[in-house]
Amino acid sequence: MIKEPKNWNSKALYLLGMWLWNQKEYGHALLCFHGSQWGLKIGTLLSITWDDVINIDDGTCKHELWLPKNEVTLRPIGFYNIRKNIEIAYSMLPINYIEDSIYMNYKTGKPLTSSTLNRELQRFSQKFIEEMKEKTGLTLNFKPLKTNAFEIAWALDMVKAYNYSKQIFIALSNFMGHRTVKDTIELLGVEPIDKIEFCFDFLEGMPDFGDFDKINIQQDLYKYVQSNFLFSFNKDGNLL
Repeated sequence: MIKEPKNWNSKALYLLGMWLWNQKEYGHALLCFHGSQWGLKIGTLLSITWDDVINIDDGTCKHELWLPKNEVTLRPIGFYNIRKNIEIAYSMLPINYIEDSIYMNYKTGKPLTSSTLNRELQRFSQKFIEEMKEKTGLTLNFKPLKTNAFEIAWALDMVKAYNYSKQIFIALSNFMGHRTVKDTIELLGVEPIDKIEFCFDFLEGMPDFGDFDKINIQQDLYKYVQSNFLFSFNKDGNLL
């Protein structure tokens, strides 16, 4: 039975971005790094300039993205890795003007455009999938990579964060400008979870019975307490 291809998720896109960076396809790589982070449609993504994300005086990345010209509300630029790769790219790429798009073909000096981007993404992603198969033996069963994949990957992270509740699908449908929630469900390829199933085994992954030596090994004990106890610790290691 052939499995239905899946949408690209944000982690797969980030890995593709790393591969593209090594191929010196810097603009496409940056798009894969950032595209699933901000919940933006491709036209808005491609309009982002270096001036939108970089403090020009010292070359550091801004902490928040604000695009009033596109009616995009203020939102965090992202975690440390996202801000760091923006700073590294700004320091090493041939940038002529701060008003230039981040997402350029840095070999030709021309900005990426939505008219050719689908074809480029599919060509690059196919080569990436073939190389992953060669290196790992695993077949990545993803749909052909298109320009809406970035917004979809962000939305998939959102529904996962909210445990696939019906409310998050309704909110996403409005946010993404869909006609109905059914359209959102079909686009994402996942459905809301309506019922709750009770579970009576929450101790999966615990040490085997009789493996009592762990309590005497300081490093193992520290990892166990840190990973499994639902408490906060101060800098001295005491419970708050």
